[in-house]
Amino acid sequence: MKFLRVSFLFILGLFGLTLTSCQSEDLNFGKEVLKLESQLDALTQLEKGTVDVAVIDSVMAGYYETTGDLKGKIAIVENLVLASEEYGIAGRKEDKALVSKINEALIALKSTKYQEVADKYGLEASLAISSQTTNPLANATDDSFDKIKTAKKLVIGYTVFAPIAYFEGETFTGFDIDLAKEVVAYINDQYDAEIEVEFKEINWSAKEALLANGTIDLIWNGMTITEERSAAMCISIPYLYNKQVAVIKVADKTTYTTLDSMADAIIGVETGSAGESVVVKAKAE
Repeated sequence: MKFLRVSFLFILGLFGLTLTSCQSEDLNFGKEVLKLESQLDALTQLEKGTVDVAVIDSVMAGYYETTGDLKGKIAIVENLVLASEEYGIAGRKEDKALVSKINEALIALKSTKYQEVADKYGLEASLAISSQTTNPLANATDDSFDKIKTAKKLVIGYTVFAPIAYFEGETFTGFDIDLAKEVVAYINDQYDAEIEVEFKEINWSAKEALLANGTIDLIWNGMTITEERSAAMCISIPYLYNKQVAVIKVADKTTYTTLDSMADAIIGVETGSAGESVVVKAKAE
């Protein structure tokens, strides 16, 4: 069994996956947590049986439960919401003017393009700015937007995360992808700009560092707004509601129904995600 475990980890390495076993950490539930590079990796390892439960975003879980190769194989544990949260778009702490333009566009498009994109991806029930009328950064005067306008390019960091950002055949698509394009189109029209969007795939656990060093201009990928992130980055108004949910194999629907029933389960999460913070107990200051 030990040999099989080592061989499995070696194979993961060949495919560029990182799997970390964290038995020594204090957990809110489960006996062990495996931290992976993406939420999709957590679902993949769930299907393979490496983990018993995957803790991921509800918008993603709902998509894979009903679409693609995992349809009929996985299920969201019913009546179990691990956390409720909001998504935001993050820029560097000092880039208030840039994020202000994002806010302005989201508010202006809320009853048109924003709604259309949500309807396209079945996320109309998750919209978070239907009543938003005020841009809290409207008075920002820094030069962050001017720099983007001059460069004519906005680099957005993403991970593959359906229905937020994913490939449909050869086509790169998703809710955040389409919404970003609509937002930039609005900004170009309103501010006589010629900004093009460049989508750059990133390692989610490195998102803050990539934003800080200028590799990307925005994190726009279903990022949960937290106090810690709000203190370190400039984050837009909330634009989508989400929950953290537990996903299991359909065959385990009667086995895992509550957190107590997961006491001996191996839990899969994405490193640096809201799911990880739900499973792993926060360290005391």
